[in-house]
Amino acid sequence: MNVNFSGKNVTLTDALRAKAQKKIEKLERFTGPMVSAHVSLQVERRVHHAELMIHCSHDRIYKAKGMAEDMYMAINEAADSIEQQAKKDKGRRLSGRNRNVEASTSQEGAADEEEEPPKRRKEAGPGRRSDLFLPKPMSVEDAMLQLRELGAPLVVFRDAKSSRLQVLFKDDGGELCLVEAPGKP
Repeated sequence: MNVNFSGKNVTLTDALRAKAQKKIEKLERFTGPMVSAHVSLQVERRVHHAELMIHCSHDRIYKAKGMAEDMYMAINEAADSIEQQAKKDKGRRLSGRNRNVEASTSQEGAADEEEEPPKRRKEAGPGRRSDLFLPKPMSVEDAMLQLRELGAPLVVFRDAKSSRLQVLFKDDGGELCLVEAPGKP
């Protein structure tokens, strides 16, 4: 791995270089394989600044700044910040991966078992419409009334006769359309 050092108003000693190199090597546990790193150290009005920029594989770049009364503490602060960024990034990537795995396993399980209606949320967050799915079975006529009353773009309901999931919506022309989900009669 290539590590570049630059300094302003500070003498880059071997001890500072070794400290920064050691911290960067420890960060590799969290960031993954590193391609290159740049360490910028400077002193302004008795405040020590350390800036780390790390280029990792898969085009990931982590940047952090640390300020302290001591240059070693500033390096530690910047390294801790990069560690937090890397942990957060890894968590985001893994949570997305788990979501895809859960979705595929739930689809496989749904084919084997009877489908139960999803539970209605008690609270709708901003931008959510909890009233679009009506869990109790109803007729198509009742769903048409609900669609008009709610003023919603669509209504999802379970048919009272066939107990199949159905969607009622208005198309661009204003005509009512009914979509019935395939399933066991």
